[in-house]
Amino acid sequence: MKARLTQGDIANHLVSLAGPMIFGVFSIIIFNLVDTYYIGKLGHRELAAVAFTFPIPLIVGAVAFGIGIAATSFVSMALGSGRSDEVSRYATDSLSLVLILGIILVIIGELTIEPLFLFMGAPKDLIPMIAEYMRVWYLSIPLIVIPMTGNSVIRAMGNTKFPAMVMAVAGLCNFIFDPIFIFGLGPIPAMGLKGAALATAASRFFTLIAALYVLKIKYNVLTTPFIPLRTLLDNWRKITQVAFPAFLNNLVNPIAMFVLTKLVASHGEIVVAGFGVGTRIEALFAIVLIGIAASLSPFVGQNYGAKKYGRIKVALVMANKYSSLWIFICGILMMFFSENLVSIFNDNPKVIEVASTYLKIMIFSIIGLALMQNSVATHNSIGKSKISLVINILRILVIHIPLAIVLGNIYSYEGIYWAGFIANILGGLIGSVFLIKLIRKFPKEDES
Repeated sequence: MKARLTQGDIANHLVSLAGPMIFGVFSIIIFNLVDTYYIGKLGHRELAAVAFTFPIPLIVGAVAFGIGIAATSFVSMALGSGRSDEVSRYATDSLSLVLILGIILVIIGELTIEPLFLFMGAPKDLIPMIAEYMRVWYLSIPLIVIPMTGNSVIRAMGNTKFPAMVMAVAGLCNFIFDPIFIFGLGPIPAMGLKGAALATAASRFFTLIAALYVLKIKYNVLTTPFIPLRTLLDNWRKITQVAFPAFLNNLVNPIAMFVLTKLVASHGEIVVAGFGVGTRIEALFAIVLIGIAASLSPFVGQNYGAKKYGRIKVALVMANKYSSLWIFICGILMMFFSENLVSIFNDNPKVIEVASTYLKIMIFSIIGLALMQNSVATHNSIGKSKISLVINILRILVIHIPLAIVLGNIYSYEGIYWAGFIANILGGLIGSVFLIKLIRKFPKEDES
């Protein structure tokens, strides 16, 4: 196993890493938009019911992402510094840890459906719909967290093509399964929201098998998880020291979505439905930014391990430049075509109004979010996930949520949107300050 990202043209490496990731993330966003499209055909109440569940996948994803960040950091730096013997141990122990955490989440989720969603502000008559969807979705958690962590290991080794291909296949499977399970076909009965959750579970099963196959057969980095307990716990401790701040960092986002959904819910079911559509379309535009940030993680990790700091600086300038250009283009398009895009998912005039307003307000602010994500990815890749946590806490808990409460009371749901705009811009400035401080600490004599 070689650290191939420490040599060669930087731009080519970033493109080769980001391109497949953009395609893969696009597949996952389409995965979610397909769900939104078909659920929207059931009615606006079903759409609102699923909108209330949005924070839960974010929480589960935060767990897998936290472990994945730790795995990426340890694996990429081990490769960069030539310690390839550590790769298998960290890969295997990361997967065993995330499996245990996934099972715990299944149990907690199944036991707390009704009280949790009532607390979030869901009307009592929507709880049966929400429970129908989430009882199946919770059982699929292991199918989600294991491949997410496994793909992080694969990306840390410089391969973003396979994880992207797996995500694309999952999106295709979901596209096929959704209408069959939701509306029925032949001997398969129409199952409504439960069918949407089953389609997700079936699609994720393929990602699980594929990730484990490549880790074991192609890279041979999976070894026995049955090692002396003291050694296993020590490895879990090391992983957790990086993963826990990264988990908290990503937990902040679903907490914000939890609070924002509750705030939006005070304006009615239609507004919740429009907010849900808007946030999912917004995620579609963010795929390029996610791909760019994801490309930084293995690149920075391997070059940091090899002490090639000059390559890291050049990569960061490129990443920030291209992220800003992309969002500027998307913003111009949304000024003219947001209503047309929203109407694809629901033809209710109020839903279209709420969602298109969200997009027009929020789209340009994602430039700030992109700068922050690039800073966070850089800090995470070298094991400094605590800094990333500080950046995100400042953006969401200190700026976004307090502003949303204040502006929402003054300007209705549009005030909540403007709070997000301000938080994204300030988050970008905060992330950039921390990134500049980090770069200044790089040893000058090792720039090459």
